[in-house]
Amino acid sequence: MSTQDQIFREFLETYNRIVDECFHRCIYTFNYRYLLDEEVDCINRCTSKYVNYNQRMAMNFAEIQAKKLIDMQEQAEAQSQQPPQTMYDQINDNLKPS
Repeated sequence: MSTQDQIFREFLETYNRIVDECFHRCIYTFNYRYLLDEEVDCINRCTSKYVNYNQRMAMNFAEIQAKKLIDMQEQAEAQSQQPPQTMYDQINDNLKPS
């Protein structure tokens, strides 16, 4: 499965969870052809809450990933500045008592 397919699938799963949750919370009568004003208000609040939550989660995830990437780059840079160990140094390091 490609990355785009996976992202789209996750989007659809999130969308379906929001629809399901908000429908069960807000729609309580099927006596009318249209939604009642109370139901419309509830649906609007419910969907706004979940959409805002998902946006905040995505932003937090992006920040954490950016920090991890910076840390990994700094570690790689620090390792590249150290002189490479020779095979002799590696053998000596392995033979040292702990």
